[in-house]
Amino acid sequence: MSVIKIVLTEDHKIVRSGIRSLLESEEDIEIVGEACNGSELLELFKKGDIDANEILLITDINMPGVNGIDMIPGLLETYPNLKTVVLSMLSHEKYVLKAFQFGANGYMLKNVSSEELLFGIRHIFNNGQRYLCTELSIELLDRQLGRSYVITEDLPVVDLSKREREILSLIAEGYTNQEIADKIFTSKRTVEGHRQNLIDKTQSRNSAALIRYAVLRGIVN
Repeated sequence: MSVIKIVLTEDHKIVRSGIRSLLESEEDIEIVGEACNGSELLELFKKGDIDANEILLITDINMPGVNGIDMIPGLLETYPNLKTVVLSMLSHEKYVLKAFQFGANGYMLKNVSSEELLFGIRHIFNNGQRYLCTELSIELLDRQLGRSYVITEDLPVVDLSKREREILSLIAEGYTNQEIADKIFTSKRTVEGHRQNLIDKTQSRNSAALIRYAVLRGIVN
């Protein structure tokens, strides 16, 4: 039986201790290192006692300094065979997609059962395949199915600039024209112009219809 060597990166000691306790009870799993942030992890790898190309890294996202997702590309440049699992409380689609885009092998929520956590770890390490926990898989599937059923032909397809998308997101969050202007360092009149252009482009009757359009087209969540 091949042993799965794991390094844990988690800034909460109690959480890290709980994960370690669970994993250490398995015969085929060995905890070879721990870190509370990205800097400690890099120092751990630089010492040379651990071959990062032969381990599976379990990391949280929110940690002091560089977050767990942003450090993945740099790690893979130096250790191309490193396997990484993001274990987080954050379930938003943007974090999941970013993690896999940056090279993560897996993404699981901290509320997964011990059985699923162990299954995911073994699936990634032994089979070399990616893994997304069941709760997130179902949530993302439901979201996509909802979008595909709701979107209809009467919603025009429009090309929005980066600034228009930014303003549209802020509108959907309920900010006023003045508040949006303050956030993006422009004038209230400019924001009003963008809002009207967005309404015209999307053929919406008002701001409420504009937000509905943005949600149904998947521009905002």
